[in-house]
Amino acid sequence: MITFLLLIALLTVSCASDRGRDSGEAGDAITQEAVTPGTPVSDVDGNSYQTVVIGQQEWMAENLKTTTYRNGEPIEYPGDDMSAWRENSLGAYAWYDNDESNKESYGALYNWYAVTNPSGLCPEGWRMPDHEDWLYLTDYVGEEMGNKLKSRRQVGSPLGGEYDTAEHPRWETFSAYYGTDEVGFGALPGGNRHASGTFVTKGANALFWSSSETSEEAGYGWYIYHGYYGVDRGHGDKGAGFSVRCIRDND
Repeated sequence: MITFLLLIALLTVSCASDRGRDSGEAGDAITQEAVTPGTPVSDVDGNSYQTVVIGQQEWMAENLKTTTYRNGEPIEYPGDDMSAWRENSLGAYAWYDNDESNKESYGALYNWYAVTNPSGLCPEGWRMPDHEDWLYLTDYVGEEMGNKLKSRRQVGSPLGGEYDTAEHPRWETFSAYYGTDEVGFGALPGGNRHASGTFVTKGANALFWSSSETSEEAGYGWYIYHGYYGVDRGHGDKGAGFSVRCIRDND
């Protein structure tokens, strides 16, 4: 209950969905055999990411972890300075709990100002997904989209073997809802950093930014919850830290 209330304080949910709108594509017919690997990409820091083709899109299959904008400018890192995090309006990132060991498992948490910084957060040839990109993805995946997008790594996963694990990165256990990763997106619950500077929900929630703005104070966020089979979209405080997945820019 505490985790749920913390999440509600962070996001004002505008729409919760267990099914995408009719995209006229594969939807419920998707199977694990439909996973199509893309071409790996590296960021300016030299971090390499696996990618996956989903319908007409190519997404990073891992959370972004760059500490440098595409133009070589460093991204501000407030660390445990709560005031510096709260007051940042130019772009900042954090490691969960200010612990860099979370970098490899879950990537970085970025505020919305970093997402939209003109210096460019994503690698060359890639961009931040906007609201329509996320709608396409969830529409394409179809019913129980949250389960289909989650990594299979979970405490007590009924898939067994390497997927049933307590070692991070992984999802917390939930009897009814578990990751099947049917399109190779591999969503991982990196948690989030409130605009106030506190960290919550690692292992339970995967919250992702889009580049789309909803108001002067908020941008669109998309989240996947360990105890829910859908994907929700909501209004995230621009000062909050969410995970990022970049999308190939085909324009």
